[in-house]
Amino acid sequence: MISIAEHPAPGTWVLDLRATTPRALPDMRAWVVRCLPDLGDGHRDDVLLAATELVANAYVHGGGARHIQLWRGVSPCAVRIEVADVSIEQPRARCSQIEDPRGRGLLVVDGVAVQWGVRRERVRGGKIVWAHIRCGGGCPEALPRVRGKRSRI
Repeated sequence: MISIAEHPAPGTWVLDLRATTPRALPDMRAWVVRCLPDLGDGHRDDVLLAATELVANAYVHGGGARHIQLWRGVSPCAVRIEVADVSIEQPRARCSQIEDPRGRGLLVVDGVAVQWGVRRERVRGGKIVWAHIRCGGGCPEALPRVRGKRSRI
């Protein structure tokens, strides 16, 4: 069940992922779509792809996901995704063999993001992996949100 609470910054949304598993990925994707209903199809698909990869990496390599946070800018249209996890180990893109079923997530993020990176969380420990996804066109001009939302799966 997802509960919603206010978040103080306009145009931001936070989904608490503590105590969840990779089984929460479909719920996280549905939450992204609800937060950003006016994105054009291509932009939404890029955001969903990057969000899925970053959250999946937090589960598999980051010791567990803490939260995902979205920021929506409207001029120009862009979305910033941040995923917090509990590990201080830096993510790294790796070269996988063709038969490997995994190992391409950060390459996918790099392909859809104009920038991505990592920063340590000094207060809580762990790190935040972020990606900035710009719109390639096709999104209607959105009205800025006055209030964001905080959710929990």
